[in-house]
Amino acid sequence: MANVLLEAAASGRAVITTNRVGCRETVDDGVTGYLCEAKNSDSLANCIERFILLPYEQKLKMGLAGREKICMEFDRNIVINSYLDKINEVCR
Repeated sequence: MANVLLEAAASGRAVITTNRVGCRETVDDGVTGYLCEAKNSDSLANCIERFILLPYEQKLKMGLAGREKICMEFDRNIVINSYLDKINEVCR
């Protein structure tokens, strides 16, 4: 999982990233940012253009939705407890 994506979303920024493992988990496409196809410059350009054309209020809403997603799904306590649960599961 890319820390820069988590940090950007946690800061209330919309995220444009590739639709691949480790990236797609941080974005709800069209809600908290956009997913583009890996190694596809046309896809990336399309996502950037779509974002640029959004009204300011929609960009703000997208960023705030991203912050909420990160807080709900990637809070440090949630992640640590998930790791501990898996460790305990394996140790049983």
